[in-house]
Amino acid sequence: MCSRRMSYADTMAWGAEQYRDVLTRLEAEGLPATFTQTGGMCAAIEVQLETGHTLLITDAEDTLSWARAEHEGWGVGLYEPGEDSDGAVAFGQVPDGDVKALLGLVGDVMFRRNGTDQRC
Repeated sequence: MCSRRMSYADTMAWGAEQYRDVLTRLEAEGLPATFTQTGGMCAAIEVQLETGHTLLITDAEDTLSWARAEHEGWGVGLYEPGEDSDGAVAFGQVPDGDVKALLGLVGDVMFRRNGTDQRC
């Protein structure tokens, strides 16, 4: 039996479709989100904030699962603008994998920078 490999574009479109509800809800909340890969085909949801900061959204303990059925919890990291970021300036995770839990976590992370309440 022969199996067909998906192209990169088809693979990314399939991944985005798995998280369509999340991408749509983030957009509705004013957070322009895209399904992306961070290298080595490690999936994530990326949000570019008006301040230049970036939110990377993954599963709680690892990269974002490609198949939504395998998704477990959320992890959100906030990164400084530019390519030379030294890692997340704020990070949080929750075990709950629904969109409501993600929105709460995004709000928490956006208001927490380096253990302060400084807004990004």
